[in-house]
Amino acid sequence: MKLKNIALAVFLVGSSFLGACNNTGSEKSSATEAAETSTVPDSASTAQFAYICPMKCEGSASNTPGKCPVCTMDLVKNPDFKGTTLADSTAL
Repeated sequence: MKLKNIALAVFLVGSSFLGACNNTGSEKSSATEAAETSTVPDSASTAQFAYICPMKCEGSASNTPGKCPVCTMDLVKNPDFKGTTLADSTAL
């Protein structure tokens, strides 16, 4: 009888852990989608900056060359930028 009670307790504890980790596909996809949209800036929001991070880190766009404050990669020229930068005007 004591062995049955121990087995039942182990089963209940194990099933509660497994049930807590069970996510539905819609919850997971919406969480993943929200994370992707918040970290990857669209081209309209970065078009005003001359340099952007190649990894598209949030808050890393700049009008001067340098390094990304998030991932420390070198910033690259933004192909969507339509203006001129200080570096462009001094090179003439």
